[in-house]
Amino acid sequence: MGKKGLKRSLGFWDVLMFGVGGIVGAGIYAIIGKAAGLSGNLLWLSFVIAAVVALLTGLSYAEFVSRYPDSGGSFEYIKQGLGRKTAFGMSIFMAFTGIVAAAAIAISFSDYLSRLINFPSRLIIIGIIGFMALVNIVGAKYSSYYNGFATIVTLIGLLAVVVVSVPNWGTVNLLQVNENGWSGILAGGALIFFSYIGFEDLVKMAEETKEPKKNMPRAVIMSGLTVLVIYVLIAISAVSVLDWENLSNSNGPLAAVIETKLGTIGATALVVIALFATSKTILSNILGTSRLVYDVARDSEKKWLKKFTTISGIGNAPNYAILAISIVAVAFGLIGNLKIVASISNIFIFIVFGMVNLALLNLRYKKRKETNEKPPFYIRLNVGNIPVPTVIALISILILFGFNIYNLFQGNA
Repeated sequence: MGKKGLKRSLGFWDVLMFGVGGIVGAGIYAIIGKAAGLSGNLLWLSFVIAAVVALLTGLSYAEFVSRYPDSGGSFEYIKQGLGRKTAFGMSIFMAFTGIVAAAAIAISFSDYLSRLINFPSRLIIIGIIGFMALVNIVGAKYSSYYNGFATIVTLIGLLAVVVVSVPNWGTVNLLQVNENGWSGILAGGALIFFSYIGFEDLVKMAEETKEPKKNMPRAVIMSGLTVLVIYVLIAISAVSVLDWENLSNSNGPLAAVIETKLGTIGATALVVIALFATSKTILSNILGTSRLVYDVARDSEKKWLKKFTTISGIGNAPNYAILAISIVAVAFGLIGNLKIVASISNIFIFIVFGMVNLALLNLRYKKRKETNEKPPFYIRLNVGNIPVPTVIALISILILFGFNIYNLFQGNA
């Protein structure tokens, strides 16, 4: 087993599908009901808020990946912007972002599968995480094939929700504020933000992407915009077919929407689609986090970490990192409470996204007097080389982080 480099096997459309697939996953299928309970008919606005905050951070990811197309993702960016020690300290948060998210989504997968077969949820959680680890071990290209197929299936399911709901559009007041007011709308946005871990996973594929300085920034921005349109259409459709209170009380909110229009057969079909949606997101989380661990181990001087730098097997993948991540994800998954595990994951996501924005601000400040050629992707609208969109991103993340804590204390997350 030698230490080899990661192979550049992914084109633009591969990484775009990874980006869309990483975002359009468990969030829209599992969390939409909970968010509806917070924001009511203005559910669509909660999705817009989450998407805008994510896209502002996406700009920071896009500039960083065009400067440093490295498999470490946020680890590499924080290292470049805030220093090596800070990056190593933050690497724990970064790793747990993907690990705990994979665990939460495995719980959601178990909930959906339990609608079709009566099987112990713990065995389902172990089985799906283990199977997605195996797909990762086979290699990034084959992971891309599965992700692409599952993403297409997921999008077909979401398209079906929109199509059957169109006759109901205009039947509810989409500007009506419920008793939670604007606090509910922002709390809903904070809860929905769970979906946007996909940005973090996407940029970790940079070392396996062809022309990453060009293709990765495009994939980050286009995937965010694509998902924004999809999510708003789904939110409008869901509250148009089902009263937001019924939507919030449903264990499978989108399946309930389909069942209202197409009956039990339609609901069963959507449950199957949800299994693809959740499984591919587990796949993306394991893949992205294994590349982070690989990069941290490669940069570290600690001998016990060096095992994770081993690239081996038929897929030329960091297999030891994949196995370690999967074992820890199973441990969190066995907690069995989606609300608790998802809320823990949200905390890690906000911390990591906030630190990436802070790292870019510091990097730009240090480079304010440099006359070197700008990176292929460079955030515009600057004051003294400080990008205003990044400042707004950092402030908005702090606000949503506060509402995520509010959700925890109120029992909404």
